[in-house]
Amino acid sequence: MAGREKRRNKRYNAAGVRGNVRFLADLKLVNISIDGAAIETSKRLDLNREYKFMIDYKATPLEARGLVVWSQLVQAEKTKEGDVVPIYRSGVKFLDILDEKTIGLMNFIDDNRVRTPERRLGGVRCKISRPQNMTVGYPYEYLVKEISLSGMEIQTEHALDPDSRHEMELILNDKVLTITGRVVTCVKVPSEKTVKYDIGVEFLEMPADVRELLSHFIDTLEESEES
Repeated sequence: MAGREKRRNKRYNAAGVRGNVRFLADLKLVNISIDGAAIETSKRLDLNREYKFMIDYKATPLEARGLVVWSQLVQAEKTKEGDVVPIYRSGVKFLDILDEKTIGLMNFIDDNRVRTPERRLGGVRCKISRPQNMTVGYPYEYLVKEISLSGMEIQTEHALDPDSRHEMELILNDKVLTITGRVVTCVKVPSEKTVKYDIGVEFLEMPADVRELLSHFIDTLEESEES
């Protein structure tokens, strides 16, 4: 078993439980306004799904949640290795740009815009004069193997670096719980088909209501194990 870390709580078999890891990846910012942006990525974003976006601005990360309202394949690029990579362009509507976030985003736009803004329905979008460090949190699915109140062992097709921290979604009884986890171990699982990894995760941040729901779920696992 992958997780050999010292555990504070007993883990229970959670076969069938799934979730998503938010994995940050670079993107190209095409244009932006206070209420949305157009971006380009090498992986298609799902329509009507929320993503977390971060812009590195003057050593201070600007963070926003955005809803993808449209997405289309615009071109394909060839890498140095000869691989063909698709490029998708997507429209994003920001959901939580308020207070200090609004001021930071407005300053970012003013510092980086091309002085001939794009006029469009719903407002004015500004093209960006130079590449920026902006990332999007892709949801990569994982399968839960074992779980406790302090951590879990998951299996996924994507390797995660030990000691890295990730925002994770855990789907329990149709409810999506958001937890911050630290990767403790990552072990490649031998397979004839798809490469998979067993990953030990320690829970770091968990709101009280999330902990209550998780605790109730674990109680049901314990009861079923004893019966």
